[in-house]
Amino acid sequence: MSRITGLANTPAPNDHVGIVLFGTDETNNQLNVDSGGYENITEAFELKPPNWQTLRIMQNQVVRTNSEACWFDALIVATNFLRNGALGKKFTGFSIILISPLYMLVDVDQGQLESLADGMSNMLCALHVITNHVQHLTASIASIFTTSGAFDEEGSKSEVRIQSERCIKKLLDATEGTLSNISWAERMLTFFDPKAVRPTPWNSTLTIGTKVKLSISAYLNISEQKGLGSFKVDSVDDTATKVEMRTQYFLNDKPAEISMQDIIMGYMYGSTVVPYDNTIDIEYRSGDSRLACLGFTASSNVLEEHLCGNGSHVVVAKKGCNATNQKLYALVKAMYEMNVVMIATKVYRKDTRPRLNALIPTYKHEIPYLVMLELIFKDELCSLKFPPLLKSKNKPTNEQYAAIEKLIDSMSLMDAIDNSNGEHREAFALHNTFNPTLQHVYRTVAHRALNPTQPMPEVNSTLQELIEVPKKVVERSKEAMDEVKKVFELKEIKQSTRAEWLQRMAKIKVGNDANSSSPTIDSGVVMDEEDSDVANRRMVVSVGTVTPAEDFTLLLRRGEKFATVATQLQNTVFELLFTSLRPPGDKVIAALMVYRSEAQKLGPYRYNEWMTEFKEMLLTRQKADFWEKVIVGEKLGLIDAQESEMSTISVEQAAQFYKPPTQNKTAIEISGGADINADSLFDELNDSF
Repeated sequence: MSRITGLANTPAPNDHVGIVLFGTDETNNQLNVDSGGYENITEAFELKPPNWQTLRIMQNQVVRTNSEACWFDALIVATNFLRNGALGKKFTGFSIILISPLYMLVDVDQGQLESLADGMSNMLCALHVITNHVQHLTASIASIFTTSGAFDEEGSKSEVRIQSERCIKKLLDATEGTLSNISWAERMLTFFDPKAVRPTPWNSTLTIGTKVKLSISAYLNISEQKGLGSFKVDSVDDTATKVEMRTQYFLNDKPAEISMQDIIMGYMYGSTVVPYDNTIDIEYRSGDSRLACLGFTASSNVLEEHLCGNGSHVVVAKKGCNATNQKLYALVKAMYEMNVVMIATKVYRKDTRPRLNALIPTYKHEIPYLVMLELIFKDELCSLKFPPLLKSKNKPTNEQYAAIEKLIDSMSLMDAIDNSNGEHREAFALHNTFNPTLQHVYRTVAHRALNPTQPMPEVNSTLQELIEVPKKVVERSKEAMDEVKKVFELKEIKQSTRAEWLQRMAKIKVGNDANSSSPTIDSGVVMDEEDSDVANRRMVVSVGTVTPAEDFTLLLRRGEKFATVATQLQNTVFELLFTSLRPPGDKVIAALMVYRSEAQKLGPYRYNEWMTEFKEMLLTRQKADFWEKVIVGEKLGLIDAQESEMSTISVEQAAQFYKPPTQNKTAIEISGGADINADSLFDELNDSF
C-alpha cells in the first residue's frame, strides 16, 4: 500500500488517494454506521492528495492483525467511500485497488454481485486486483495496472478460492480492470510511471497554394521525458515553508557584487558567451497560426543532420472533417508513391517565430498520416569533414569481418531474456523500459522524505538490470569476443616524450616553396604519406581543440603569421584546460611543446609574456597539478638566453620561474622587444638543439 501511495505521490501529485483497511480489530466505516453488517473494516485515510505524512503512518503504524473480514464487503465499503469522497470534486476517473489473498468465504448471490458491478461501472470506476496464484504471459517490465494476468488454473485451490476467483472475474469484466500477481506487482510498483494524459491537438489549417486548405490536427508523438517538477513550495515536514531562491554572480570563480545596470542578456554558444542587445530587435510579425506548404522535395534530400526540435508530431484530419480526411488520404497516398516529402512553414501561435518543418507520408495499420519533424535553416547547417576511417593500409580482412559479424549476432537483444516458462523475450524493449536515471531520482527523493536521517540508498537491483548487459548475452558472446581479440591484435603505442617531440621539432626548417615565393615552415609532426596527403587537403583555418599541435604546424607551413597562429593556440589551450568538460589529455602538452619550440626560433618574447600570465592563471584556478607535472616537469617555462639569442631572460630568471609563488617573491621583468634585430630572427635556427 505504501508503494502505491508513493507512486501517486511523486509523478502524479494531483491524484487523490483514500485507504480502506479490512481485517482490522476495530470497525470504522459509514456503511456500518448506517446499516450495520460491515465489521472489522476501517476507513483509514480520507480521499485527499497523497503526502509524505500519510506514507510514514502507513509504513510505521499499520500492522497485521488476527481479525478477518470479507473482501466483498470491503469492496462495497470502498465503493461507497469513493462515491462520498468525490462529492463536490471533479475527477476524470476512479480506481479501486484490492490487495487480498481471497481466502475469506464469500457468501454473495448473483444479484449482489451484479449490483456492485453496476455501481462501479456507473461511476466509471476500474477495479485492479492484486493477489497470488496469478500468471503473466510475459515477465517483462511494464506499467502497473496497464496489463492484466490470468488466474493459475493448474494449481490446487480450495473451494473458497475458486468461488472468489469466479466473482473477481465477473467484476473485472464489468469494470475493464486488471489482475496482477502480488510478487510481480511488488516489483513493478518500484517503478514510478508518469501519469498518462489525454493528448491535446494543435488545430490549424494546412494550405497548399491558394486553393487547397485542409483542417488538420497535430498530436505530439515523441517528446523528451520530464522528471520531477519544481521544489519551490515543497518541504519534507509538510509545513508551508517556502523555499527562497537566491542568485549570486561570480567573476573568475569568485563572488562579485554586480549592479543590475551592468547586466545584459546573453547566450552560450558552446563555451563562448554571446551578448545580446534587445535594442536591435527587429519588429517582425509572422501573422496568424498556420501550416503553409512551401513545396515538395525528394525524400533523399532530407538528411538526418537537417532535423532538429524536441520531438515529432502526427498530422491527421481534424475530427469531424470528412472532406479533409478524404483529401489528406489522397495527398499522403500521392506523396508516398512519388517518394517525396512536404516542406512547410509552421506558425504555432499568432506572431510567434515561424519554424521550418518536413511532413513525411506514413502508413500505420493501413491508416495514412503525416509525420511532422522540425528542420534547421540554411545558416544553421554546419558541414564537418572528417578523414576516412578505412585506409588501404589498415583495411579489415575477411576473417576480421566474419569475427565482428559473429559478435553482433551473439549480442542480439531480441531473445536475450528467458522467463520461467522457457519463452524468450526482448531485452530493453522500447515501450517496457524505464529511464533508470529518473527512476533512481524518484526513489532517492522518496527515501529521503521518509527517512531524513538515513544515508542515501544505493542503486536498486531492479534498476541495475536496466543498465547492465543481460547475462545470456554475456555468456553467448564470450566465444565471439575471444575470437575478436585473436584476429584484432592490439599493439601498444608509446606516447611521445619531450625528447622525441624536440627531435621532431628540430626538423622544422625554413625554405622556399617551389610553387610560392613566400617562406614556409615544414611541419614537425611525423606523418606517413597517406596521412600527409589528408593533412594537406584538410580545411584548417585556425587552431582547433581536436589536434592543436598539428593545426599549429600546418598553418605555419602554409605561411600564416606566427603572431596570429600563436594567439589562436593560446586561446585553444585556455579552452581545453578551463572550459572543456573532458580532460585535455596529451594534446595540451604537445601543443605547448610545439609552441615553445617555434618561439625559440621565431621570437620568444610573445611566449615568455604569455607564459607569465599562464602561470598565474593556473595557480589561481586550482591547476597546481598541471603546473607541477607539465610546465615544471617538462621544462616548458620561460625561454632563456641560452635557448634563444633573441631572449632577454637570463638563466637564473628562467630557473626562478619554476619555483612556487611563496619562494618567487620578485616578479620577472621582461624587457620590450623594440631593440630586437628583425634581420637576425631566422639566423642559426637549429643551434639550440
